[in-house]
Amino acid sequence: MIEQLLVAPAFLGMGAMIIGLLSMIFTITIAFPKIREVESMIASPGKYLDVTRAVWGGGLWARWIRSITVWSFFVYRRLPIIGENIEARMGEEDKPTPRILKLWVLLPVSITLLCAVVFAIAATSLVIFE
Repeated sequence: MIEQLLVAPAFLGMGAMIIGLLSMIFTITIAFPKIREVESMIASPGKYLDVTRAVWGGGLWARWIRSITVWSFFVYRRLPIIGENIEARMGEEDKPTPRILKLWVLLPVSITLLCAVVFAIAATSLVIFE
């Protein structure tokens, strides 16, 4: 019975890890030109997004960090009380970013982060059931 409880989280965790890695690779290769375009639209000089672009550069790890930063700009600015402060520190959206460009940022990064959460829960359940 215990072995049956271990099989489902093991496969779920393995699937989440594979999908998450593929989504991360998609983000830093195929989606990154669109993310760079969005970043150039919202990164005001001297703000956090601009500094992140200057500090990290354009390597593979830097692309992931910059993608996460642009993702966090769009997600955290919607928080009720502190969202406006976060948006003011990170960058400015002078004119609304087209929805399709936002999706190039939000979907692959969100899928990767969701897969990381599923993997962590699956790994924790394996430890608990064992």
